[in-house]
Amino acid sequence: MTFPWHIEALNPPFEDPGFFLRHSYSGQALLFDLGDLHRLSAKQLLKVSHIFISHGHIDHLIGFDHLLRLTLNRSKHLHIYGPPGIIEMVGHKLKGYRWNLTAHYELLITAHEIYEKRIEQSAFACRRKFHPEPGTSQARKSATIFKTPTFNMSATTLDHGIDCLAFALKEPLQIKIRPEKLGRQGWSPGPWLSRLRQALQSKSPPDTAIEIAGCSYHLQDIADEIALIRPGRKIAYVTDIGFTPQNLKRLLPLIKDVDLLLCEAAFLESAADKALASRHLTAAQAGKLASLARAKHLRLFHFSPRHTEEKEEFYRQAGEHFTGPIS
Repeated sequence: MTFPWHIEALNPPFEDPGFFLRHSYSGQALLFDLGDLHRLSAKQLLKVSHIFISHGHIDHLIGFDHLLRLTLNRSKHLHIYGPPGIIEMVGHKLKGYRWNLTAHYELLITAHEIYEKRIEQSAFACRRKFHPEPGTSQARKSATIFKTPTFNMSATTLDHGIDCLAFALKEPLQIKIRPEKLGRQGWSPGPWLSRLRQALQSKSPPDTAIEIAGCSYHLQDIADEIALIRPGRKIAYVTDIGFTPQNLKRLLPLIKDVDLLLCEAAFLESAADKALASRHLTAAQAGKLASLARAKHLRLFHFSPRHTEEKEEFYRQAGEHFTGPIS
């Protein structure tokens, strides 16, 4: 089974941060942060439905206007998830323009603020000149902030002098039915396959009964015969945090055993004091973080322009602490 996500950096590593992700099978697309978006095509951006903002600094949010202009006259619902204050920030951006000619436009933007124990949300409809609708709040009982059949998105709040979110995308259990095995068993495809998938996804007991053509079989026996099963892939996005014990305590449970760690590496060790003062990671600390998380692959981004002539040094310094592949 191949890696099911196409992942593209918004910009080269010395420029605005962020990533575009598109699921190869469902076509669903999302963004980690909203740096400069001009390198992405309109076709790519129009597939985006969910945006996950780490924090409100300009290099992580400057692309909002570009995305807004592109989607303005589309029948589309954009969801923006971010730290406390994201609703106000989105509202202020939308107030920066006049909307007297858009009463027939269908664009809807819902902003979601992530707190430790709740998620607050407010909707902005273009047909209502983006005046915010009354907000709602829902309890948050786990790290998960959003769930689809394709993936779950979890988040935790870290310190960058302001609240900064790290995100982890986790696929559900991946189940591939082998049609040649179905034929050998004499089983025809039908609704029972959906029940089988649901039972496996929900980790039902192995002796759970599944009925096929009037006969009852145990869940595990069927799976052993016809299914290829692997854990879902996990992708984490970490940027603009200090390498502190408090941040590590909150972050490591979120990114443990990640398949791909997208991690900032703002500074080299020669500027470690600058990293400490600005609450950013060095390349070496990014490598340490990947090692502590038992990541399978590390991808670096968000390099400080002060190191423009030393690009390869970022990968070398990260590689001193992480033995897996680094890109």
